Amino acid sequence: MVFRYFKEDIPFWPQLPQRNFKENMYVQFAQGLPGVVIDEALKKIYINIDKDSYAKELESAYEHYLDGALDYFAVGPDYASGLHEFLSRIKENSSYSFVKGQIIGPVSFGLTVTDQNNKASIYNQEFCDCLVKVLTMKARWQIRKLREAIDAGRRTQDAGRKTQIIIFIDEPYLVSIGSSFFNIKIEDVARMINELVEAIHSEGALAGIHCCGNTDWGLVLKTGVDILNFDAYNYLETIFLYRMELDNFFKKNGILAWGIVPAYAKEGLPTIDSLLQKMAPAQDLKSEVKKKFCLVSPACGLSGVSLERAEEILALTLELARSL
Repeated sequence: MVFRYFKEDIPFWPQLPQRNFKENMYVQFAQGLPGVVIDEALKKIYINIDKDSYAKELESAYEHYLDGALDYFAVGPDYASGLHEFLSRIKENSSYSFVKGQIIGPVSFGLTVTDQNNKASIYNQEFCDCLVKVLTMKARWQIRKLREAIDAGRRTQDAGRKTQIIIFIDEPYLVSIGSSFFNIKIEDVARMINELVEAIHSEGALAGIHCCGNTDWGLVLKTGVDILNFDAYNYLETIFLYRMELDNFFKKNGILAWGIVPAYAKEGLPTIDSLLQKMAPAQDLKSEVKKKFCLVSPACGLSGVSLERAEEILALTLELARSL
């Protein structure tokens, strides 16, 4: 389905959490983290800082990070079958202008995955620092694997064609910024995101970020991300409150990715005309936005919908892109 609908646009590797608990977006990138415990039977993941091997695992993660040993931080086929199948497919034919991958963001992982005492792991400074570094290595490993597959599948006539890799940082829990439940300094959030962005840039890829709710868009727009993917169907008006930050983002060649096709519409999917009308506030922006390349996407992930509805959403996304 990915290649059927997006072969000419931006094909991506799908995460398949209903297939296997290991493909849960938090579990998927947990290999190599110190203290990680994955209980498939109970469908639970947590960090056990008290276990005897924690210190050794922490040391090992740092050693491999400092050595640049990317394979130590690999994402295995049983954790991301979609990624490995995607790599196999583009080896057969990699004449694409863009391909997209993704990785969990440190804020969302740290707030969701707790320690053995049910305390969010992000509040353990030692573990959190290691978490960010592990994720940077996993992002770099993923980019290298995508590049290898692209190069292997390059046809002779496409030898001069460049494929741009995009890695999205999935940060749904950025919606917690500013709430009473979020006891983290704003500058620390920006630092963690930027560390991951810099790692993605170091491998020649573009860095995107996705948050499927409302957040402090001013903070996000000030980070080093190249692409901001927001839920434009449900929270369109919120991002346009940050006109100055948006203007600066566009001046840095930032790209807006409109999550405009609803992923969980209770009734039937909207029409193309209604979606175009919903995007009308963009016309009020300075002319910069009209000159810039932009993307459209579903508003959020599709794991909670039927296969038939998922295909309808992908088809509508493609149709909207063609209309624009």
